[in-house]
Amino acid sequence: MLSRVLMKNLKKSSFTLIELLMAIIIVGIAVTSIPMILAAISRGTEVTTKSDSIYNAYTTLSLVESLDWDENNTKGDNFYKVLTADNGDSELKCERKGTKELDNESGADCDDNKTSHIGVDDGEDETNSSTFDDVDDFNGYEVDNLTKYNIRVGVYYVNDNADYSAKNIFFNDTYSKSSGTNIKVVEINVTKKNGDLIMVIRGESDNIGAVKIYSKNVN
Repeated sequence: MLSRVLMKNLKKSSFTLIELLMAIIIVGIAVTSIPMILAAISRGTEVTTKSDSIYNAYTTLSLVESLDWDENNTKGDNFYKVLTADNGDSELKCERKGTKELDNESGADCDDNKTSHIGVDDGEDETNSSTFDDVDDFNGYEVDNLTKYNIRVGVYYVNDNADYSAKNIFFNDTYSKSSGTNIKVVEINVTKKNGDLIMVIRGESDNIGAVKIYSKNVN
């Protein structure tokens, strides 16, 4: 009698063959799905990283190009002046429409205001962007507070000439580096932490002066 009770209880608590097969199938599906789920998560993370890096790269470019074109534009009221570029094209004249003095009708004086060297100037810290006041101060600067990628800024002069209307425009890197011209190129390099390149964006900043709101005391 006791043996019959034990056998009955044993039958109730054991798995049938069908239940065992179903459990194996379910576990197998779950195990084979894990790599695909992880791959999808990895792809999503990579897309998010690229989107974030693109946003930060263009934000950095906009920040750089919002500054004065040259250190000599930051001195006194020189922000609107067109500077003299020693290696600029001679046909690009300083005195032209749109470069008149604020308080008189004389053309902008370029003779005593020349383009300066690329890089930080006296009193500026190359590791602290809050001390930068012109475009080329950002040359060599790295955004180092990012966890998944690096942003490095480069600024350099490129050749200029007066036959712009006679050339085709190609959207690739055809710049010839120079010194002391009327065009500076701001280059933003975005790389992964392992050094793999994500993207490069470039923007031109030209020696045309700047526009600011003219204020005057009325007291």
